[in-house]
Amino acid sequence: MRYIAILLFFAALLSACTARPSCEESVLVDEGLVGHWEIYQRTDTVTMLPAFLQGEDLIITDDSLCGDLQGLWEYRASNSENGGEFTLDTALQEIVFFTLTYSFRWDYIVVDYDNLVFEYNDGGLDIRELWRRK
Repeated sequence: MRYIAILLFFAALLSACTARPSCEESVLVDEGLVGHWEIYQRTDTVTMLPAFLQGEDLIITDDSLCGDLQGLWEYRASNSENGGEFTLDTALQEIVFFTLTYSFRWDYIVVDYDNLVFEYNDGGLDIRELWRRK
């Protein structure tokens, strides 16, 4: 009986050490960015014609430090996958995405729980994207 209690103790200790911490009190969750997003529309400032899109997903998650403004991101499309870390600047409403080889900055607007807008410059062309929660 004593050995079973010791085994259960070590099993509980091991699971506590390997479990990812819960981030209910996360700044990123409060900001409204954490979630699984799918693209809905992309518009550029030259044509001003909206392109209605699908098949691009962006997953934004908290990292292990729930109280900071950093997290992890993953982009998935039919022809591309990428991911890395990001840093959020809530005062400027900017998010900087990092990969192993480059970084890029987007402005963001959380419209409501289910809708997110990203704005960025791509080679001199201003782009506005509408994303919705998947």
